[in-house]
Amino acid sequence: MFRFIKEWDKLAMWMQLGFPLNEATAVKIDSITSFLVTPPSLMNTCIKNIRHYLHAQPELSNQEKHTAAFIVNCLQESGAKRIITGLGGYGVAGVFSGRETGTRVMLRAELDALPISERGEEREWCSQNEHVAHSCGHDGHMAILLGIAKRLACTPPTRGEVVLLFQPAEEIGTGASAVINSEKFDKSLYPDVAYALHNQPGRPFGEISIREGAFACASRGMIVRLYGRCSHAAHPEQGLSPVRTMRHLLEELEQLPQRLFPSEDLRLVTVVHAQLGEVRFGTTPGEAVIMVTLRTATDALMQPLVEAARESIERMTLETELTYDIEFQDVFTAVFNDEQATKDVIHCAQKCGKMLSVLQAPNRWSEDFGVYSAVCRCAMFLLGAGEATSVLHDSAYDFPDALIEHGVEMFWALLNEQRLFDN
Repeated sequence: MFRFIKEWDKLAMWMQLGFPLNEATAVKIDSITSFLVTPPSLMNTCIKNIRHYLHAQPELSNQEKHTAAFIVNCLQESGAKRIITGLGGYGVAGVFSGRETGTRVMLRAELDALPISERGEEREWCSQNEHVAHSCGHDGHMAILLGIAKRLACTPPTRGEVVLLFQPAEEIGTGASAVINSEKFDKSLYPDVAYALHNQPGRPFGEISIREGAFACASRGMIVRLYGRCSHAAHPEQGLSPVRTMRHLLEELEQLPQRLFPSEDLRLVTVVHAQLGEVRFGTTPGEAVIMVTLRTATDALMQPLVEAARESIERMTLETELTYDIEFQDVFTAVFNDEQATKDVIHCAQKCGKMLSVLQAPNRWSEDFGVYSAVCRCAMFLLGAGEATSVLHDSAYDFPDALIEHGVEMFWALLNEQRLFDN
């Protein structure tokens, strides 16, 4: 069992470790966190406390070193026959093999947290890392997979294989691609089918939501930099300010979806940031930055939206003699659910007696799980986190402990659906 040392205990522990008191007062509390937490044992700790430990130790995308090390220890405890590390960064896979040949099923969870300062100091397990928090519930997703590992330790598959993949860098959209492009993700790991879930506040607690085909939107961040020429503020006519182009471009980019060919599927451009010049009263602006998110229901709709945005930028800058460059970040492909894998999820939800909702439209948010469709059949579903729960990415969000068992039950049912066990 693990415990968190209370704030008033920390100076005493610092001295017990042999450090002078004057150093203790100069060091931030969260810089000595590693001294203050004992990692829990998977097989001797209830899963909710495993989640609390993970929640308190969040790490950003591509920095999940300590989280990955903890996952490796848990997989070793649970008796995984193979443990592969360094998948696309800090990704970890645990493989549980049966004696007979059969289906290889992959279940995926995410390792990374968000650059958010958590609200919730009253919780003993609140984030110990400054401006990093599991505000998307990835701690809960990992706990669910570790719950499956705990079951597999007692009931290993008879046939086929179970691959528990703990993926890095989902929040920035690069993790899944890095995993499947890794030399370590070879044919010995290629699954026949892969499943993933995501908790969803605002939906009934424990409800399973899914749809065949497009499940979550494609999206990408577009950064547009406009370059003009500064001048003294007393002589603005001597400069080349991007202010008017910036204003018109902000309006036109948001209106692009309505100007393209008609489609019933979602197309959305959202302005997320804009900056003009420097904070100086004596100088006119010479540069501007616009950041927008492009979002479409399918991958096929994304490229026309990107091209339309490029054309608008090129036309406006040509008219005003500005120059520009464009950069893309956080590129997510759409998640597309396979027909049979979707039917598996629906059947298991019904068999487990879960509330079931078939979604009429794709989710607007994006997820990089769709990348795995390049190597196998895939299905992702939502697990309702409650209608009164804080929204995802809210600094107060905390994955509900009671939801863990719902996720474990669904994933276990999906493994049974592939006939990996005798019974």
